[in-house]
Amino acid sequence: MTLFSPWALWFLSFMPLVVLMYILKQKFEERQISSIYLWQQVLKDIEVNTPWQKLKKNLLLFLQLLSILFLVFALSDPYLYTGGGMHSNLVIVIDNTGSMNARYENGTRLAKAKQLAEEMISRSGTKANITLLTAGRSPRVEIGKTTDKGEAISKLRDINPGNSSGNINDSVSLVRAMIKQYEGGDSYKAVFYTDSPVNTEDLNAEVVSLASELQNVSLDYISYSDDNGRLTVLVRASNRSNTSLEREISLYGNDKVLDIKNVEIPAGETMSVYFEGISANAPYIWAELTEKDDLAEDNQVYCILDPAKPKKALLVSAGNVFLEKALSNIEGLELYKTNPDENLYEGYDLYIFDSAEISQLPESGSVMLINPSLGNGIIEAGAGLEGGIADIAAHPLTKYMEEASFTVSKYKKMEVPFWADVLITLDGNAAVISGEYRGRKTAVIGFDLHDSDFALTTEYPIFMYNLAAYLVGIDLKGKTSYVCGDAIDLNPNPEAEEVVVKTPEGVEYKLELTYPMLPFDNTGQYGVYELTQRIGEAEAVSSFAVNFPAETESAGGKPDASAAQEASEAGNVPGGTRLQELFLGLLLMAAAIEWVVYIRGY
Repeated sequence: MTLFSPWALWFLSFMPLVVLMYILKQKFEERQISSIYLWQQVLKDIEVNTPWQKLKKNLLLFLQLLSILFLVFALSDPYLYTGGGMHSNLVIVIDNTGSMNARYENGTRLAKAKQLAEEMISRSGTKANITLLTAGRSPRVEIGKTTDKGEAISKLRDINPGNSSGNINDSVSLVRAMIKQYEGGDSYKAVFYTDSPVNTEDLNAEVVSLASELQNVSLDYISYSDDNGRLTVLVRASNRSNTSLEREISLYGNDKVLDIKNVEIPAGETMSVYFEGISANAPYIWAELTEKDDLAEDNQVYCILDPAKPKKALLVSAGNVFLEKALSNIEGLELYKTNPDENLYEGYDLYIFDSAEISQLPESGSVMLINPSLGNGIIEAGAGLEGGIADIAAHPLTKYMEEASFTVSKYKKMEVPFWADVLITLDGNAAVISGEYRGRKTAVIGFDLHDSDFALTTEYPIFMYNLAAYLVGIDLKGKTSYVCGDAIDLNPNPEAEEVVVKTPEGVEYKLELTYPMLPFDNTGQYGVYELTQRIGEAEAVSSFAVNFPAETESAGGKPDASAAQEASEAGNVPGGTRLQELFLGLLLMAAAIEWVVYIRGY
């Protein structure tokens, strides 16, 4: 046992003063009495108050001395060590990845981890520095070096379950960085609550293993093929248990049941389940295991139907590396090339004519002219002019390139038609324009890219993306399936005035339209997300699916011989008991007894 405030022991010096008050003679006033019956009691009082005589037994004196003793010990804040030594710095790491949602006893692994961690915090030293970390998709410090147990426990209780994957060993590096500020190798203790093995080499640490055998089947992924509107849906199911399990898998289109299959999956094996001839008039499909098991989060899997198909662009050019690289790096856009003297085929979403003669425009599709030729059928291209420094106009298509600076050696003079907006000018003349000509989106760059240093600037790929996205209507990068915790790079239309993402729980996030646009990482909930883009009075809505990372989190969390200890042994971690509350309770009890003794005159 130790005293955190030993200075309070000086108050024990009041005990002799109390005793002295009892043995010193007291002075009484002389009064007349009506009977001699009380003389015997008066005689006793006189004997008691005779100074320096032998102190007689007195219950009140004993209770008052005991009260002082309890008060002094309460002020000294005694602490009784149990289960080993005490450390001045306690680092607690809670694993809250998806596998910690698995059933454990009457709750989950995470709930058990929080319970055991709370017990440890309660047993820690009064002045111990407590640091709390979570290890989800990435390590995170919830609270650092606090001596307030109540605050630490409050933060611990606020830890929410996660659905993302993660590596508990990533938090070890953070713990190693933290302990460098602690003096002495034994001044800290790190405790990891997890269902995965942890490499704690060279650390003064313990691992409380919450791994356990599960009765669990996971749905790993879902995909489909379309044959004239009839779908063949593939659902991949894995038995993560040690015994063969029979499960019912239901296929839904939105909330409508499309088909149900019963399958028996051998222990530790994976099975492909096919649903054939499915007709789904819905934006997405999803599969679910009817029977709940030890990990409910991997019992559903989602898939978006008819995602935006990649747009096709045909580049008519003798060769332009700068242009080809910029366009080929745009996800959701498939680039094809042809020479100016070859036949032009229909069916592309965008036609790009780079310094190429145009005998006849295609019947459909958007058009981009670069260094336009005479008689191109869209705009009158005049004589060549001497170039200069480009001036960027304020426009949705020049978003994020306001600070661009480049020079053009020469360009063609263009008469700006009524349907076009000017994007870039040179010496007050239009150099780049865009708009809608006869029902098709059109853009014209009035100079050869080789005659400028535009392609060498950081803003060049941004501008080409904005221009291509406008011409063909690219919304997302083509990918519509992710896993919980993914940071998604959303590429909204450059003309979008507002972009909102709605989660499966109905929470809406309004994205900030700045460059560089930050990835959307609020993907902790599995299900279907909606992306809404407002362009003027119109709204464009698309979807993407986020699924539980079954490949990593459903397979993990099995008992491992390398784990330091089981959860049942968590009581052996260093801790102790604070006795201050005990002595305060005894003080109140002694005061109550003293009051009863005084009232009854014992």
